[in-house]
Amino acid sequence: MASGTSELPQGRIVTAGIIIVGDEILKGHTQDTNTYFLCRTLRSLGVQVCRVSVVPDEVNTIAAEVTSFSSQFTHVLTAGGIGPTHDDVTFEAVAQAFGEELKTHPELEAAIRALGGEGREKLSLVPSSARLHYGTDPHTGRPFRFPLVSVRNVYLFPGIPELLRRVLEGLKGLFQNTAVQFHSRELYVAADEASIAPILAEAQAHFQGKLGLGSYPDWGSNYYQVKLTLDSEEEGPLEECLAYLTARLPQGSLVPYVPNAVEQASEAVYKLAKSGSTTRVTALCTYLMPFPANVAGSSLGKKVASALQIIEAALAQYHLSQLCLGFNGGKDCTALLHLYHAAVQRKCPDVPKPLQILYIRSISPFPELEQFLQDTIKRTGPTETSGTFCVSSLSHTVSCMTKGTRHWGVGRTQCRTQPCSA
Repeated sequence: MASGTSELPQGRIVTAGIIIVGDEILKGHTQDTNTYFLCRTLRSLGVQVCRVSVVPDEVNTIAAEVTSFSSQFTHVLTAGGIGPTHDDVTFEAVAQAFGEELKTHPELEAAIRALGGEGREKLSLVPSSARLHYGTDPHTGRPFRFPLVSVRNVYLFPGIPELLRRVLEGLKGLFQNTAVQFHSRELYVAADEASIAPILAEAQAHFQGKLGLGSYPDWGSNYYQVKLTLDSEEEGPLEECLAYLTARLPQGSLVPYVPNAVEQASEAVYKLAKSGSTTRVTALCTYLMPFPANVAGSSLGKKVASALQIIEAALAQYHLSQLCLGFNGGKDCTALLHLYHAAVQRKCPDVPKPLQILYIRSISPFPELEQFLQDTIKRTGPTETSGTFCVSSLSHTVSCMTKGTRHWGVGRTQCRTQPCSA
């Protein structure tokens, strides 16, 4: 694995250190997803994350890390250790780090009373110099009912991933660095990493200080062997390095891979439907099919357009809660799920209800199929219901059930009900 970093002018740099608090992370009881989200979001705001630390629920350990981080980085973000129980000690630790006392904050007391319930009084005890930040909830558009607490340059986020994401999204302005915008590109190479290492070393030396070049092998991908990442504050060096690598990497080794095909489903699928071209449909099948898709043909766009028309007709006639997609993990059903997801993105963008799929689980299913099903659920967000429970629970609500065929078609039943509001 090779990597390098670009150098930014000192006056424009905004840095961050992240401290993840929780015994449950260190013991492997809970998977840490907050680090990925924080790093990705902060970088999109022009903030360079320099260090991440995971510490236990111990006051002295947290306090020492806060003291160290706060003197090194522009911003320090902690996640976890905020709550009403005995192991929620982040407020206490931050107070110790700055030599302050814990005091009851009147605004927090009022916010806790407004939330209702008992046993949350501990949340109002914060370091004496604490500041409160009321952001806007991105889900509702209304101000948060409970503020984010900060002490000096340390921001104390909740550890629950959903809450943390909503808080950061609603308070992005606290961290936005308008002086810097990071740009990135990715290349996917079907070649052994060792065989291209000399080329990468040459590129790193050639573009030293202008961009960061990373090399990451993937032994589990059916599409490529190495992912190359290019990061820079300027787009010019990225384009130059892309041309440099394209000219020197083994001929035919670059793969037209689309890693976020689900996120781009609506745009890519509808573009394909309009084109009818002989383009390889990697955007349609990547990350959904269990193997590369080499589907091409002048009639493909027409078939996709025809399938979309039927799906759109179903969306116009039925509500999402009354539609269910037959799914068994095969190519046809997977392609249909992607088309259905794309149509829902386009026609019902404001409907948060997840898609419903009907999966009939056999007595001894293949583990690979079960894993693929779970991965698909994560990518496209459907609700999995299976077997007898699925049939009985959906029989009163599902009016139209669709299933993929080899002709990109869907089957329909006639029913009258309220359509999805597009």
